Amino acid sequence: MKNNKTIYSFEYGLADWIALKEDKDSTFKMTCCGSRAILKTSKLGTQFFAHKVKPKTNDCSTGGETPEHIHIKYLVSKKLFECGWSVEVEKRGVSSQGEVWIADIYAEKDKAKIAIEVQWSRQSFVETKRRQQVYKDSGVRCAWLLRSGSVKDRDAIVGDFLHRTKSVPVFSIYRNQKESDSAYKVYNVCKAASEERLNPDPLEQTELELNDFVEKLVSSKIQFYRTYSDTSKLTLDIVRMQCWSCKRVTNTVVKARFKNTLYGIENSYSSISQDVDECDSRTIELINNSFAQRYNFAPLRSRYSKTVDSSYIANSCTYCDALMGRHFMKSWGSYYSSQTVETDEITVPRKGRVLMEFGRVGYYSRAIDYNEGKWVLIDSL
Repeated sequence: MKNNKTIYSFEYGLADWIALKEDKDSTFKMTCCGSRAILKTSKLGTQFFAHKVKPKTNDCSTGGETPEHIHIKYLVSKKLFECGWSVEVEKRGVSSQGEVWIADIYAEKDKAKIAIEVQWSRQSFVETKRRQQVYKDSGVRCAWLLRSGSVKDRDAIVGDFLHRTKSVPVFSIYRNQKESDSAYKVYNVCKAASEERLNPDPLEQTELELNDFVEKLVSSKIQFYRTYSDTSKLTLDIVRMQCWSCKRVTNTVVKARFKNTLYGIENSYSSISQDVDECDSRTIELINNSFAQRYNFAPLRSRYSKTVDSSYIANSCTYCDALMGRHFMKSWGSYYSSQTVETDEITVPRKGRVLMEFGRVGYYSRAIDYNEGKWVLIDSL
């Protein structure tokens, strides 16, 4: 706190930080306890505030964070701030399910809310998914930077983490400690390879400096990559659910399912499914035009939810137009699962590559066969 106003060290360039250190007319206090604060710079270059007198309790400690962990949080926060985001560190929040979260870095810009977690200690894939769901229930999009294990294996995304998804964006981060001036590098990002291989559109892993990665991540230059074949068969899962508002039974779309021809071979298919709130605008248009009237459900559209304080694609009651939101579906979906009806299938146009941004979805024209999803640089394709 500078003269009772909250400030962050990442808001200051080097010259301004030095000037702030020499400011004798201002008082600085720690937000955690109100005690006197002093300005410091670590060996790694992290600008930070510290207690002038060591606190008597551990309530004001960094929670055992390593200097590298703190340094990465500082660098990410600084870059987000430079990109025009409103940034907080150690931000506390509560999900719609009543679960408390504390984000390493939390940022807002316009209506977007994101968190970036720096995971320097080991964490299981199950725990990462659990914490990701807490952020999702809070209307916050979260990305993960996981510590890479070694020079030989810089990509720390192993085991269950190999199942890369749009819903759990995980990347690995590495820095060569033998080189004092080396920058942090981020992996688990791909680019299009130049040479021709069996795969008609090969991808190669690349590396990005941390600042470059953060800037690209929040400017839609890194997107999740999935592909579809030339033609797809689209079906829906529909359940009859009692509306929470008017108590009448209404048809509700649960999932969209795609069956895609593999490598052009007849009767060889791969299948994927999406919850309706993750479908893009083109798929929603297809669903509404092809199925809504035939199966008597209200057209899917973007609806505002007070629960998450944001809008997303959702069902509505065909009688009273009440929002049949994702939290209502999650709470009661298993109860109605035995009543799921699968629609007839329709043939849909070639989708091509689907590139899912850090929170949004877009279609591109080139198409190859479906394979595992990867995060890719779209400015290199």
